[in-house]
Amino acid sequence: MIKIMKNAEEVGKEGARILAKQIVEKNSSVIALPTGATPIEMYKKFVSFAKTGILNFESVHFFNLDEYVGLSPRDTLSYAYYMNENLFSKIPPVTHDIPKTDASNPFEEAKRYEEKIEKAGGFDICFLGIGIDGHIGFNEPKSEFSSVTRVVQLHPSTVERNSKQAGRKVPEKAITVGIKTIMKSRRVILMATGKEKAEILKKALFGSISEEIPASVLQLHPNLTVIVDEEAATYIQRQVVP
Repeated sequence: MIKIMKNAEEVGKEGARILAKQIVEKNSSVIALPTGATPIEMYKKFVSFAKTGILNFESVHFFNLDEYVGLSPRDTLSYAYYMNENLFSKIPPVTHDIPKTDASNPFEEAKRYEEKIEKAGGFDICFLGIGIDGHIGFNEPKSEFSSVTRVVQLHPSTVERNSKQAGRKVPEKAITVGIKTIMKSRRVILMATGKEKAEILKKALFGSISEEIPASVLQLHPNLTVIVDEEAATYIQRQVVP
């Protein structure tokens, strides 16, 4: 299913609506969350839903998809900091896991994180963004579709883009939930906004399924919803409408 919204704000609202509905319908949901620019609007709207008191977070379990290696969780570059600033400091206390950016052994931390996801029963719903090279989470091009949570070396272009957005250099390594783990999610929500995502969305959703474009594997997911704004949907509309 592809939903084309007017703008980034509307994409965020729809993502927040789906997230809230998931919690209402299954209070014990296990939910994977992304970071980056795209989901910020979703978190803003979701916080407004949470403030109404209609959502019960008591049994919800949130997992983050990835985290840099080698930072303090209090570092403004860390995704632990990002999630607290944009979501968790603004809603009632919840169960939330994120890879430990300052773990003494990142490889053991990745293994522990995968085991924790499995113990929780896997993701009921997984929210994703997409990189302009087709990465999901920090699964860069050529990531194996059979990959699970692991330490990855980020592509120089990813480090460059993220450093430019952050205003200082980001780490070159990260822990990411793997593609196999993502694909086991019972539902996947892919969100994208802006003209720079239009070309990669066309390739990921309508091109060949290849490890060169990790997001292309989502074509095989039985319960995928894609939410995009009009700019990101430039080529999708051409594919959908003859």
